[in-house]
Amino acid sequence: MKKNNIITLFIFLLSLVTILNFNLPVSAEGEIVATINGVDITADQFVEAAKYKRFETIQEYNYIVQIYSAYGIPIDDSFNQQYITLLGEDGKKDFGQQVLNQLTYDVILDEEAKKANISVSDQEVTDKLMDMFGFGEDSATETPTETGLGAESADVVESEPEINKELEFQATFDEFFANNIGDLFSKDFFKKQVYYMLLENKLLEESVFKDQKFEAEMVSARHILVDTEEKAQEVLDKLSAGENWDDLAKEYSQDTANKDSSGELGWFARGTMALPFEEAAFAMEPGTISKPVKTDFGYHIIASDGKEVRPLEGEALDNAKYAAYKTWYEKVTSESKLETYDNWIDLVPSEPVFTPVQPQPTATVAPEAETNAVTESTAEADSAQEEVSATAVP
Repeated sequence: MKKNNIITLFIFLLSLVTILNFNLPVSAEGEIVATINGVDITADQFVEAAKYKRFETIQEYNYIVQIYSAYGIPIDDSFNQQYITLLGEDGKKDFGQQVLNQLTYDVILDEEAKKANISVSDQEVTDKLMDMFGFGEDSATETPTETGLGAESADVVESEPEINKELEFQATFDEFFANNIGDLFSKDFFKKQVYYMLLENKLLEESVFKDQKFEAEMVSARHILVDTEEKAQEVLDKLSAGENWDDLAKEYSQDTANKDSSGELGWFARGTMALPFEEAAFAMEPGTISKPVKTDFGYHIIASDGKEVRPLEGEALDNAKYAAYKTWYEKVTSESKLETYDNWIDLVPSEPVFTPVQPQPTATVAPEAETNAVTESTAEADSAQEEVSATAVP
């Protein structure tokens, strides 16, 4: 699945660290805004990081506006207000605290990576940047398009000699900064954000997750869903009489997503189904069929096809990894020695300037077209919102 890698990076970094808030105010003089484990964080570092965070937050906003616009989702006051508050005077303290959290977390990342003998090379950073700007190995036959940040990448001709790819990337990278960043933050600072993204990924996969077994007991099952207990018993009677499960699923089941495929639900772990259904499915022996099981959806006849411990996948795997990450994060931060000073509050910048779009009134759908409009647009709107959410996972 291809995404705008630059946008993904910005949004990913936006939500990297919001789990804990460091806040141990101690008055101090000078240019130090915080000290963590003996490492000083200077006012200059704080200001540059804050400008970067404002920039990425504005780009996140613009990206979501583009997605909403493409799918006809109106921008309302409540959506705008989230960003107005965060980037305005009212959100100044919270915004600055998030910046400080990120800077202290970066120090912890460096220290924990050093303990685990994990590093990221300059070449790895360059390779990732080239990939983000469309010059990676997988982009050899593609032409980079205009990025969501407003910078136009140079066209890549398929026959361009490989030796010139890095030079062409560098020219595009320089142009991007000249046209979009100016002196808000340096190229080195931006490269450092890529470095920390790669470092965290390596640290998690090679150390934090190394000895974790992301697996759980799972059940493979099929079901036939009907609206009444009497109809469920009717299905059971026909099954007992030797009628074919697949035929009965097609005839009776109200689960249109799988009625034509034997009511197949695949493998699932605990916590993914309605509780009564889940309890019944996990209590069954493989090869058996349940009595009617009532849930809010109706009455289910469940056929168990298997039960075993299997590796987690998809959302279940993401949730398990996040839980492991959170446990590790809370441990390493609680063991850190942090002092923050009150001088950083006045250093939170107001640039780049945030200009929200005008809220859009909700479109009125003509009565005769309302039904079609709902059925045709709901799936696309949900897909758009899921895409936005997917890019904002920690």
